[in-house]
Amino acid sequence: MSQELVKCPCCEKMVPATDVELTYRLPDDIASMDEEERDSTCKYTNDYVVCNDEYFYLRCVLPLPIHDTGREYCLGVWVQVSPNSFNKVWELWDDDAQVSEPPFIGLLANNVHLNTGVSNAEVMVQLTGPKTRPVVTVKDVACSLYKEQQCGITIHRSSEYSDLCR
Repeated sequence: MSQELVKCPCCEKMVPATDVELTYRLPDDIASMDEEERDSTCKYTNDYVVCNDEYFYLRCVLPLPIHDTGREYCLGVWVQVSPNSFNKVWELWDDDAQVSEPPFIGLLANNVHLNTGVSNAEVMVQLTGPKTRPVVTVKDVACSLYKEQQCGITIHRSSEYSDLCR
């Protein structure tokens, strides 16, 4: 089976049309802990992390529109949220109506490679449903992801993100 290639409009190189999307396994502060410390201080799943009953994180997606494709490249990131926001998410965990909940503020908890001003950048988190990850909108204009989310990225840039996974 051959892989579909498309021409990047910025560099004219042929790049894969569909790639693995960059996803962070844990928030950076939690990932930097050794396994013993993490297991003794944190409760975590693939969807959330609670550390010392003081720090609360949600796994989210940060969509970046890809120019001329009608598709999005979604970064898998973690967002630190307030205890109140986390409790609300927990309350609505299995509720289909969570999509109607207004967005809430969080802070990016991963230093997304290839970018600047990312760690602790302010974001808005929108719940999307009990079977999907919340969606992140970058609000911090000093974060380079803000421009990428607002203006879009080239197919080549999406390939650069995916190359970090290989």
